[in-house]
Amino acid sequence: MKKSLIAGHMAFMALALNVAPLFAQETAPSVQVSPVILQQVEKQADEALQRLYERVKDSKELVSKSRGVLIMPEVVAGGAILGVEYGRGVLRTEDGAHTYYNLITGSIGAKLGMEKKTVVLLFLTQEALDRFRNGQGWTAGIDGSVTIATKGVAGNLDTNTARSGIVGYVVTNKGLMLDASLTGGRFTKVAL
Repeated sequence: MKKSLIAGHMAFMALALNVAPLFAQETAPSVQVSPVILQQVEKQADEALQRLYERVKDSKELVSKSRGVLIMPEVVAGGAILGVEYGRGVLRTEDGAHTYYNLITGSIGAKLGMEKKTVVLLFLTQEALDRFRNGQGWTAGIDGSVTIATKGVAGNLDTNTARSGIVGYVVTNKGLMLDASLTGGRFTKVAL
């Protein structure tokens, strides 16, 4: 157990050292990323959407009705006393535009170890999409609220979910997370 505790702390420190510079850039309008990484994000986003469609019955229909879809295919979380989540993704809008974003979240009291998840945000109204795109950054729960998608008894999406301006899916290897929260997650645009 002591070895796994040490390994957990080592993994957290590695993540923290890689993510800490991003906190310093919080006031910057964007963080630059190479085209190769953006191509990888696009491929991972396609794969993440396909997994979402396979695991959540009505998700494809709701995606098709949205004004924009932000796909964060791999959000990595880790920590001990302080937790950090980081991911990179793409916002795809009705007009065919692709804009890239980073997500970073800090928390206190996170569990040991590392975990990965996929986050998909659906902007169901133009107003919600415009508010997300037009700022220097966007924080869930402060700049706008996200309704986490939940399933009803028959496995379909809860009807209240589909009425929200922004709907979020959080998916792990085990399936849709129903008790997830994105509050405090900071999304910043990537410079090209």
